[in-house]
Amino acid sequence: MSEVLNPAGGVAAAGGTLPRQQSLLFPAVFEKLRKGDRFSVLDIGPATPETLRFYSAYRCHLHFASLFSESLVREGAGEMSHEETVKSFSDALAISDPGRRFDLVMFWDFPNYLPDTALRAFSDALSPYLHEKTLGHGFAVRASGTRLSNRWYGIDQPHLFTVRPPRDPQPKLYPHAQAILINLLTCFSVERGMLLPDGRLEVAMNANID
Repeated sequence: MSEVLNPAGGVAAAGGTLPRQQSLLFPAVFEKLRKGDRFSVLDIGPATPETLRFYSAYRCHLHFASLFSESLVREGAGEMSHEETVKSFSDALAISDPGRRFDLVMFWDFPNYLPDTALRAFSDALSPYLHEKTLGHGFAVRASGTRLSNRWYGIDQPHLFTVRPPRDPQPKLYPHAQAILINLLTCFSVERGMLLPDGRLEVAMNANID
C-alpha cells in the first residue's frame, strides 16, 4: 500500500509498448471528478508508472491498496466472523487518516476475487471512507461463467487503460454479474454498465451513503 500526494503539473502520458484497453465509461467518470479543484482517489491496485504520470497533471491525493496479494484474498477468511473480516479488510486498506473521504474508487476487477461474504465485508470496510458523491469504476461480468484473467491496470488516458500480467499467481475467481455485484457491494450502486467483447462489463458507480 502507498500514498502519494500529487501537485499540479506534469504530462499525462505512458511510455513503452504495454497493451492498451479502451475505456467506454471512465472518460465520463473522470470528467465529473476533475471539476473540483482537488480530489482524492483510492486505487485497489498497484501504483503503476503510467497511473502516476496520468494523475501528475492534477492536484490530487492518491492511495493505492493493492489487495490481490493479501492472504485474506488468496486464502480466504476461514472461520473469521463478519466483524473480524471487516477489520481485516480495514487493516489491509491501510488508510492512515480516519477522516479521509475518497472522491473516486478504482476497483478494477478486484470484486471478482472475493466470495459473497468477503465482498460484503469489504464493502463495510470501505464505506466509512466514502461520501455521498463518491464515484466508482470497475469491471463485473455479464454471466458468472465468464472467464477472467487477472491483470494489472494503469491509466494512460481517460479512454485508455494499460494492461500488464500480474506478478503473483491468479487468486481463485468468484465472478460477479452486475445484479449480484450491487447486492454485495452495498456501498455503491451501478449507474451505467457497458458490455465488452470478452463478456466483461465495464461499470460506472455512485456511492450509497445515507
